Amino acid sequence: MKKWLAVLLAALLWGAAAWAPGGLSLSVSMAQPAKPGSPQSADFDHLRTGFPLTDRHAQARCESCHQNGIFQGTPRDCASCHRAGMRLARGNVVMPVKHLPTQQACDSCHNTRTFTGARFSHSGVAPGTCMTCHNSSIAPGKPATHVPTTASCETCHRSTSTWLAVTGGHSAANAVGTGTCDTCHNGVGARGKHPAHIQVPAGAAKCDSCHKSQASFTVSVRTDHAVVATAACASCHNGTSATGKPPTHVATTAACETCHRTTANWTSVTGAHTSATAVGTGTCDTCHNGVAAKGKHAAHITVSSSTSKCDSCHKSQTAFNAAVTMNHSVVATTACASCHNGTAARGKSATHVATTAACDSCHRSTTVWTGATFAHSAANAVGTGTCDTCHNGTSAKGKHAAHITVSSTTSNCVS
Repeated sequence: MKKWLAVLLAALLWGAAAWAPGGLSLSVSMAQPAKPGSPQSADFDHLRTGFPLTDRHAQARCESCHQNGIFQGTPRDCASCHRAGMRLARGNVVMPVKHLPTQQACDSCHNTRTFTGARFSHSGVAPGTCMTCHNSSIAPGKPATHVPTTASCETCHRSTSTWLAVTGGHSAANAVGTGTCDTCHNGVGARGKHPAHIQVPAGAAKCDSCHKSQASFTVSVRTDHAVVATAACASCHNGTSATGKPPTHVATTAACETCHRTTANWTSVTGAHTSATAVGTGTCDTCHNGVAAKGKHAAHITVSSSTSKCDSCHKSQTAFNAAVTMNHSVVATTACASCHNGTAARGKSATHVATTAACDSCHRSTTVWTGATFAHSAANAVGTGTCDTCHNGTSAKGKHAAHITVSSTTSNCVS
């Protein structure tokens, strides 16, 4: 009888445990205290299972995953709980129908904090398959203002972190030289002209008249002035839209093209001197001072800086070395050799009479070298018999061809 009572009591206890919250394991834990460190104890380290409880997982109730008090064999992969139809999915957030088709693990993109803001790893995505997802249904696709193209996305979009890192894959039909740039580069389909762009005719001028690179707007740019909408250079060459006048430019209100006759460079300048600065006014050095305009070079003949004017000698308004007539009245020195030294100005020739006398001892004219009047010294005066030392037909005039025949060794010029 006592044996049957014991069996009946055990059955009642088992039934009560089965219906109690937490199932059989709860009644066992009530009847038998949990061992320290066991799954049933409060000090259990979940990290030991290989599945750390972080963020939203740390807030979930134990029985959400450990159903019926079963600990061993609980899945560790995301899909077992977050895929529709799975045993443990129940009320969990599950993968939506429009989710990107992928075989990668959930935590490749998602974290345990939230499903939104996922960071998709494009590794393994086959080239040419972007549109499989980026079709505006599963993932963002091409906007309405996208450049019309049938090319694969990665032809231009080289980055998977942003849409903006674009390298245009221009086809032969829209390459530089076809004149079709503004078909896309109109500020809507693709980047167009900025507000400060040089003014060009809207209908006639083509982008690739100046822009020669397909990779950048600022590379290989050569302005084609034939397509510029205005003849007023300063409308662009103002220091903002394009290079303007430097601080050392000649002070003038004249139009650029008055002096700058070519669009290839700045240095091919033809100075358009006004009546106020023309040759003969003595105002050359107002600009030709080596700063505003070209001045005297280092080897220039020494002239008085205060009284000598450029146009005393330089008579041309187009070139320094044209129409130059030396005006000796403005030379700062009377020592001819200070300039006539073979460097600053023409000097003595190799066949010149050997002498240390000053040039103007014989050369009485500043316009020609010929017609010199030689001042014979006592050492070479008539009667010394030294005439042919210089008068040998080389250093000075010698005997002419019809001269009376004389002995070259004994006959003296003055015999």
